[in-house]
Amino acid sequence: MAIKDVQTYIDEHGLVETSDDESEKPIYRKPGFEGVKTFNEMEQAFSRFIRERRDANRLNRAQMGMMVGLHETIFARYERAFSKLQATRLIHLCEILDCSPIEMLHVAAPHFFGGSRHEADDKLKLIMRILNMPPATASNLLNLVEGLVRDSTHGDRQKER
Repeated sequence: MAIKDVQTYIDEHGLVETSDDESEKPIYRKPGFEGVKTFNEMEQAFSRFIRERRDANRLNRAQMGMMVGLHETIFARYERAFSKLQATRLIHLCEILDCSPIEMLHVAAPHFFGGSRHEADDKLKLIMRILNMPPATASNLLNLVEGLVRDSTHGDRQKER
């Protein structure tokens, strides 16, 4: 069953009414520390990231296009933000460019990672360290963090009494 008051949902989730060239009607977005980026600005961020990663891996557009299954001129549309990047294509590109989709999301929407640029960058670094940990280390870290969360929750309950 849907909620009855969508305005309450909007308010509780910190959404703001905004507009975007892609929509004729108002849309609701969550502002980040850089304000509300347009969809085009996010596509531009994805494009820069793809181009920089391709260059860092010393691949040309023709090679990328071949691996993606597209002609290089069609692939180039992603690097110019002419074509919209779908989630499945984003994942495919990350597989080829040997990067995490999390890195790409951070570039386009850093506000999902923290309340400031510094906080967002620190959290991305932490996430990337976790992703690159040996499995046993990750398991041990998870146990440590779960223990800290349990202790914190237990401490909060004790304060309430």
